[in-house]
Amino acid sequence: MRTKRRFTPALIALSALAATVVASVGTGAPAQAADPAPPTADTFASDLPWVSATNGLGPVERDRSNGGSAAGDGRSMYIEHKYSKGLGVNADSVVRYHLGGSCETFISDVGIDAEVGSSGSVTFTVIADGVSVAQTGILTGTSPVGRIMADIDGATYVDLVVSSAGDGSSNDHADWGGAKFECSGDGVAAARAPHPAPTATTSASDLPWVSATNGWGPVEKDRSNGEQLAGDGRALKLGSTTYAKGLGVHSESRIRYFLGMACNSFTAKVGVDEEVGWLGSVSFHVYVDGVQVVESPRLTGLSATYSLVAPVRGAGYVDLVVDDQGDGIDKDHADWADATFLCGNDAAGEAFYTAPATLGPDNGDIVRSEASSFYVDPLKITKVDAAVTRMMYRSTDRLGQPIGVTGQLIVPSRPWSGTGPRPLVAWAPGTQGLGDQCAPSKLMASGQEYEGAFIAGLIARGYVVAVTDYQGLGTPGIHSYMIREAQAHALLDAARAAFELPGTGLTADSPVALTGYSQGGGATAAAVELAPAYAPELKVVGAAAGGVPGDLALLAEKLDGTFYVGFLGYAIRSITDTYGISLADLANERGQALFRELEDECTVESMFEHAFTQSSSLTLDGRPITAYLNEPWIGPHVEEQRIGNGRKPTVPVLVIHSLTDDVVPYEAGRGTAARWCAEGAQVRFQPSLGPGHVGGFLTSYGWTLAFLEDTFAGKPMQSNCGTF
Repeated sequence: MRTKRRFTPALIALSALAATVVASVGTGAPAQAADPAPPTADTFASDLPWVSATNGLGPVERDRSNGGSAAGDGRSMYIEHKYSKGLGVNADSVVRYHLGGSCETFISDVGIDAEVGSSGSVTFTVIADGVSVAQTGILTGTSPVGRIMADIDGATYVDLVVSSAGDGSSNDHADWGGAKFECSGDGVAAARAPHPAPTATTSASDLPWVSATNGWGPVEKDRSNGEQLAGDGRALKLGSTTYAKGLGVHSESRIRYFLGMACNSFTAKVGVDEEVGWLGSVSFHVYVDGVQVVESPRLTGLSATYSLVAPVRGAGYVDLVVDDQGDGIDKDHADWADATFLCGNDAAGEAFYTAPATLGPDNGDIVRSEASSFYVDPLKITKVDAAVTRMMYRSTDRLGQPIGVTGQLIVPSRPWSGTGPRPLVAWAPGTQGLGDQCAPSKLMASGQEYEGAFIAGLIARGYVVAVTDYQGLGTPGIHSYMIREAQAHALLDAARAAFELPGTGLTADSPVALTGYSQGGGATAAAVELAPAYAPELKVVGAAAGGVPGDLALLAEKLDGTFYVGFLGYAIRSITDTYGISLADLANERGQALFRELEDECTVESMFEHAFTQSSSLTLDGRPITAYLNEPWIGPHVEEQRIGNGRKPTVPVLVIHSLTDDVVPYEAGRGTAARWCAEGAQVRFQPSLGPGHVGGFLTSYGWTLAFLEDTFAGKPMQSNCGTF
């Protein structure tokens, strides 16, 4: 899987401009006559003369926000609090400093100034001698403050770049709050020995660091910080728990590691060591390639141990930072207990997700299984009370060829107290993305599955839940996104696999229900109409499908050029792969590159990276994707995914769809229900007033739970065919 560093178009231009200027001067060249003298000690950016400054509106301001017109027309800088020092700019902006190799680190809080309210959207980038050393994601007026700690050691020139995120720049009042260069004045970059990237999950204390600074004494490995000499600490202890592995530090502390893009996440239990009693106050921070990704709240000697989880996928360098929280550092003995980098095959579980050459003879046969976990939140505070098993099982693709598909089986710890045998719910996940790292079984184990809370609600009711990853999500190959038969097979075979694993409490008479929303609604709808022929032995008693994308042609019209256009890209990439269509027959060079980028992305990344892209800019002849859907070489394949096209379910089905859905057209869901009704199926269509697609999901859940409870209790569903 490739790792990418991306830039907005405006940022590319600005970065290119900065790099061009550097090239013209020479990255290692001596200072030019016009260059200010480099600093020799720590200096605020606003106190340092710059080489040049360009700004979107008005001049760059020192120690005040950017008013947009004349010098000095800004106000006090305010992001989440007031800053007395810093730079106020307006995108697109580049401020260049001559440092002459004398500085090591640039530190700044960054964000949109409060004076423009919720408006504005920008990215911040730090460029050292033409190389990007830190870049934030898109920050808006509603974003929390961003933090940068960029390695600029040895750089002759540093450029501070702010670029508009594509919605105009009139409200892009951006602040470099407290911006500061930390400088030794030595004029050279520190010599660093090469460090190999870790190849497997590794304790931080077993991994050599690139550099480490500490408030008092050295950083300690596998013991607390004793303040004076190496090894003078005690066993790491937070609360009443002693930890064998970890790092003992003293604020202010920074430890840098080289990961070489080989790791996915970092976890630790953090807090003030018990040896100082109730004293001390610190905060813990994790920076990925110069940008903060996680910070703890203020922790004291009285605070409960804090579980910290940081995403570090694709990181070259990671910095572990402990800051004082305002009462002096005397007792700030801080522990990174059980600090672990999840790296290599262990990080993504690739060995588990690669299917063997030979699968079992029957669909639903277990290929392999292992104990897993299910957390509702990324900090892993809330663990679902259940036995969780990651499983690979045999399924089939749209052509009936055997494939390995992965998923999770969650069995509640509490005994079943309802009537009859314990039921099984086969959950079809909503859109996750195309990247293998987006597989629900991986995200559930790390607490990052956005549907986790709703799955946990089913567990709380005593249902066994089988969650499929679908074809190609986690496992090799392109994910079969919106491919009707493949998604249906994966869901039904996940239900079959549940009966193959021991200790579930399921019996041959256990009822099965199917449910899902959005992509999951489409998979559920496809599965319930294929179940009688594909999995007749399953006792499927009903299905609840929300936000059903039952007609991809309608979906294409809705998504093109919107915030969610990446979802259209997922479908096109899946169809071209499934049916052997060359991307070169459809897309221009830019389009081919974008479709391949999507292969490695999850939902949120795709939304922000490709928002508002017009598909006409991606095709060979400038026509939108919708125009291609009439072509004989692709149109029939799109039509083949239409749900209810001569097929119908034989059990009661609840279909829910928001009237204001901004992703899946209302008619795509209503039309599916209407086609089933025309075939004589028992259907209840429930319009929703939930705002948009996300609001529709939230409101659909209550109806789904009520439907499942009634269905498992044997209560009949009242069809409303002919009334909608």
